Amino acid sequence: MAFDLTVEKIPSTAALIKNTGQGTQTSAYVEWYWYDPVGDRYYYEERSGMDITYTYATQAQIGELRKDFQIRTKVDKLKDEWVAENGEHETHGFQFNEDSAESSAYLNLQKVKGNPIEIKKRGPATGKTGSLRYPNDDNITVESDYVLFEFGEYLPPFYNLGERKAAGTPPGMDAQAVNIATGGNRYASYNESAASFKPFEENAQYRPIIMYMPQDVSTEYKTSWNAKSFSNVGRGLISGANGNFDKFKDYNVPQGIKNAFTSLFVSGVNSIPGIAGNLSLNEVTGSTRGVILNPNVEVLFDQPDLREFGLKFKMTPHDKNEAQVIRSICNTFKRASLPGFGSHGKRDWEKESLDDFLVDEGRSTKKNEADVSGGNFITIPHQCRVSFMKGGSQHPYLTQYKTCAITRVQINYTPDGAYATYDDGSPVATELSLDFLETKLVFRNDISNSGPTL
Repeated sequence: MAFDLTVEKIPSTAALIKNTGQGTQTSAYVEWYWYDPVGDRYYYEERSGMDITYTYATQAQIGELRKDFQIRTKVDKLKDEWVAENGEHETHGFQFNEDSAESSAYLNLQKVKGNPIEIKKRGPATGKTGSLRYPNDDNITVESDYVLFEFGEYLPPFYNLGERKAAGTPPGMDAQAVNIATGGNRYASYNESAASFKPFEENAQYRPIIMYMPQDVSTEYKTSWNAKSFSNVGRGLISGANGNFDKFKDYNVPQGIKNAFTSLFVSGVNSIPGIAGNLSLNEVTGSTRGVILNPNVEVLFDQPDLREFGLKFKMTPHDKNEAQVIRSICNTFKRASLPGFGSHGKRDWEKESLDDFLVDEGRSTKKNEADVSGGNFITIPHQCRVSFMKGGSQHPYLTQYKTCAITRVQINYTPDGAYATYDDGSPVATELSLDFLETKLVFRNDISNSGPTL
């Protein structure tokens, strides 16, 4: 499916940045490119004879435009002048891609939501700022492959954030941008709680973690198909209805078939003494005539399954500081995977904690009845965004994932088969095993032929 990029007209505030084709505006064929500093958008105009079309420029077109130094300089000047007078643009995070085969709907939606992946500088083993890294160094270049873990609050999929004026996540979305990015608002609505993932900022307990690429990196796509048998009677009824089940009226197909054969078993074979009434029709026909009912087996699709994956890291500290970093990494995953006790903590995406909101809703107005207090609730574990990276961008060949739940954290302090520590008690080696469950199903329009994809 190709997304509709058509616009009614080029905004009057847009400036012409490139003119290609033959002759002038009245020639047989002309292509014009525009940039609008007001909306921070690129547009494409095509004139062929009397036919004129206006569309958003695609990412591929913009990439080609910005290779030209003069065009890039002109666009940046227009944008800087507008920002100086009006302030920063609202982040829309991406420019549209015209073909779903070259664009992952979920990754586009993630960009629309305005929570991009950010590589934070390496920080100390303790503190609020910077990322935790193993190996504990700054050696990440454009050629480096690594895994980035970011942690954030669980966003309830059915909690109506629209009722809260203070809701900052998910941010307001341009309906047109969502439609172009994903192919429809229903898709966006289903994936919203995952795509709206917002990493913690300046949080000492949930700093982003950067790890080396493990030895085993694999993914699995699994769907459920079931084999079902249809008798000729049942097959005929279903085929005749052609999906219109009103045609069945009050007739219970399985019960009707069963009733048709009940008299055979009750009054016939199964009523004979010694048989004990436990022979099936296939057993009767098979033992007497060597035939059974044709099962007419058909394989039917049941449902897609959520993806699960695991990662394993072996960490050996080279100094005392790196041993402390390893400990902080393990403790971060432990905390993120566990629930919290009671109604505690404020969400980044709303001023009032969801737990506090539930407490207020459950508070009794009667003096003799107990309140629904924080001790009656536990907060849901945090979620994790797992990204396979190359340099500062998502890896173009390895599979990416939607927001994940951490289902298992296993820490082995004796991965080499013997207990050994340094003088300060830090283990000589620590093996960290993590299991993740993707929180949303993956669909075919999440898969692209080039660039990062699910």
